[in-house]
Amino acid sequence: MLSFLRRAALAALLGSTLLPGQQAGENWPFGVAAGGELGGGLDLYNLGAIGAKAWDADRPEPGPRGAGGQRTVEGGGKQDDDAGPKRLVVRALFGGGPAQKAGLRLGDVITGVDQTTFADGCSLPLATALQRAEAQDGKLVLRIERDGKPQTLAVKLSKLGAHAKTPEAGRMRQQLLDDALDWLAKRQQGGGFPETLGGSNGAVVQTCLAGLAWIGGGSSLGKGKHKEQLASAQQFVLRGLEAPDRMGDTGGANWNQTTWGYAHAAIFLGELQLAGGGKKPSADLQRIADTLCARQELSGGYGHGPGGKNALGYIELNILAAYVACGLSLAQQCGCKVDAAVVDKLFGYAEESSGNDGGVGYATGPGQRGMGNIGRTAGTWLAALGLGRGDEPYTQRMAKYARDHIADLMGGHASLQQHILLAGLAASALGKEASVAYWSGGLQRDLTLARAPDGSLQPRPWHESLQLQSNTDVMCGEVWTTASWAIVLGAHGEPGKGGFPGWCARRK
Repeated sequence: MLSFLRRAALAALLGSTLLPGQQAGENWPFGVAAGGELGGGLDLYNLGAIGAKAWDADRPEPGPRGAGGQRTVEGGGKQDDDAGPKRLVVRALFGGGPAQKAGLRLGDVITGVDQTTFADGCSLPLATALQRAEAQDGKLVLRIERDGKPQTLAVKLSKLGAHAKTPEAGRMRQQLLDDALDWLAKRQQGGGFPETLGGSNGAVVQTCLAGLAWIGGGSSLGKGKHKEQLASAQQFVLRGLEAPDRMGDTGGANWNQTTWGYAHAAIFLGELQLAGGGKKPSADLQRIADTLCARQELSGGYGHGPGGKNALGYIELNILAAYVACGLSLAQQCGCKVDAAVVDKLFGYAEESSGNDGGVGYATGPGQRGMGNIGRTAGTWLAALGLGRGDEPYTQRMAKYARDHIADLMGGHASLQQHILLAGLAASALGKEASVAYWSGGLQRDLTLARAPDGSLQPRPWHESLQLQSNTDVMCGEVWTTASWAIVLGAHGEPGKGGFPGWCARRK
């Protein structure tokens, strides 16, 4: 539960988005639940820059959050759900946003846009209409049902110019990135961000992501619009790594998840050093690299944190190992000493989990091998490049998998946003052809729908979150999604103007 002062600060921060008569659980943004708790929002569809969130009008409404952290939703998820609902019932409006100004109300059912009905799902036609309106006259027509009667509403959007086929080209990318970076800067508190998931360790992870977003936008400790935010973030992260892990102390179960914090800190501090042109490795970065090396399991893989099997009865998961590998890669590129034996075992474990196609599996346990996906593979491949292993046969198999599956984001697990992030970095590293495939494979659509009028970038429901009745990206909060999208946009920028030379293995 938030303290009174934190609730007051949050209310002041979000007050401009509340509508008259709305309850706390219905407000904008999604990450605030009834009672003011962070991370308790519903898994709603964001409708892009018009400023609205909606639920599937033909699916039962989400119920109260259960004891396991899930909400009760009848009906499972399937791949067809990723096209979006055919009818959207409005559940949140951005105060003063285009949708509210046009007269859209809570409870309205959106059935189409312009001359198109959502017969095959809403996501693509809505994104296409948003892109057209912003490129041309700024006008968009929503087809709605109110009290069972059809009518239309004219929505007025800002004209931003033509949307490029891939957002790394043209001023659109820069506008979206600048808005996201400013949004993050306004919400930074004491150098970091609220603890939306995982306690102080989760706040460290999100602060690292925000810091990386500012670096990708061209800032460093010595220059750029967000240099002060970066300095504060650096100190917050170093303090946070030393703080006791409250998640690891609950009910006797091993919930220690601090390896996530150390892995992200290594990436953030490494890119921060490279952005500033530092030649001498910092003692802090060396200490973090040593900690990551010491935490390797005997198998060569990595768990959420030290202490053996976690409360769910497993240890290794390769999505975390990918971040660890990237962290060790950045540390070594910055001049830190990294134990080669640890690196050998890490990639050996990843290869053992892989299928013949090079896709990195979840782990090496029963039913976990050969189940490759783009997020795990992209992160592990980027680390291999940065560590000088680009010519090794396994690295080349991972590269081929990444090219072939660069837009297969819905095959991810737990956090869709992590896979969007890692695949986006890999697409940038692979070059123009992979970038075009990444964006045209659905990410241009999802980025368009992720946008909000305040510059933040929001999550989306997908078949796994509908099936599990819980969306990790929603629980983590909009700092998580905004920073992740901003990192992707920063990675696709012009050379020498931000980006991630270490993470994307562009250093000579």
